[in-house]
Amino acid sequence: MRHSIVRGMATAAALACAACGSAPPGAVTKCDTTAVVPGAVQTDILFVVDDSGSMAAEQANLATNFQVFIDALAASPVKNDFQIGITTTSVDRNDTSGSPTTLAGTFEGVGSCSGYVGHAYPAGALITVDAGTGRQVNGGDTRILSAASATLVQDFRRNVNVGVCGSGKEQGLRAARLALSEPLLSGANAGFLRAGSRLAVIVVSDANDCSDPGDGLGHPLVDPSDVPTCQQKAEQVADFVQFLKGPVGGQARDVVVATIAAVDPSTLQPALCTGAGGTAENPAPRYVDFAAAFGTKSAVASICDASFASTLQTIAGLIATQTVPLTEEPADWRLLAVSVARAAGSTAACTVGLEGDASAANADAVYAPPQAGRPASLTFQRGCRLAQGDDVHVQVLCAG
Repeated sequence: MRHSIVRGMATAAALACAACGSAPPGAVTKCDTTAVVPGAVQTDILFVVDDSGSMAAEQANLATNFQVFIDALAASPVKNDFQIGITTTSVDRNDTSGSPTTLAGTFEGVGSCSGYVGHAYPAGALITVDAGTGRQVNGGDTRILSAASATLVQDFRRNVNVGVCGSGKEQGLRAARLALSEPLLSGANAGFLRAGSRLAVIVVSDANDCSDPGDGLGHPLVDPSDVPTCQQKAEQVADFVQFLKGPVGGQARDVVVATIAAVDPSTLQPALCTGAGGTAENPAPRYVDFAAAFGTKSAVASICDASFASTLQTIAGLIATQTVPLTEEPADWRLLAVSVARAAGSTAACTVGLEGDASAANADAVYAPPQAGRPASLTFQRGCRLAQGDDVHVQVLCAG
């Protein structure tokens, strides 16, 4: 939309109810003047960042290039009211100090990490990083970062440097599900997942996912030191895919996933790699499979890239949307007359189709009715695909 609309000043054409002397057969005559003004998109963005001992350079890479991510989101043709939360891959670890081996949920607190003694792993909780100590803390005033915050960039840069004292048993997929499930969703992470919001999950790790379901008795099934067990005994990737594709927080979500993982920088296939950006501990087939399940709404990049700038731009492009929410549901989608005023001065009239109907394939704008908490919306495509600076106009017309 136009620059002013990107800043939140969305405009819509005045609603009209055009009366005719007589209505032709099949005309829509229910002429409720519903205010279907185009609105802003809400997106809740969850970063899951590996905080194991080998991740310092990769965290710094994220922090350095975060401004690129924000700038790309701001350039979206549809205003995006986003917020960001960060958790880590630390859920638990294998404790071999006793017999039998058990699951432990606290930092080991040895050596340079002694300040963490007795501190619980996030296990999906959103974290902040204390400005004084540099240590991550579960919760905190900046655990949810708003797009409107004047300190967004500096708060993210501080929080994403989660440190290298976490579990060597990286469980990115499990951490993401915990973050978006009860009891955290209405407890420690309350306020992060909003009604009607879209969802983006971004996992950054230099190792394969080792999400361990345990045996139900407090003992691990996965030994992270035995790399094949992460692939063979960890919880099925399909379970995490199904979780995100189902109702999350009680509502169906438009989901985008991305992973910056141990893949070859050229082929993006699971592989050991070494680069200016970092070094992979072991290949990450589980993260690659996870992203692949979301098709065109996913991105995979290498943890070994010298800079994450282009990757963050790509992810922001996935989060940017061609879907414009409507403030209210129209009486009938066939009443909608939609056009796009281009930044260059021309105007494109948009044919409207219904989501799931044959009319959608050849339409320029596809109407989706409200569903499970999501507002009614128009998705622009074909000749009406939106670009930066465009302005959406909506009229309600009927005969009666």
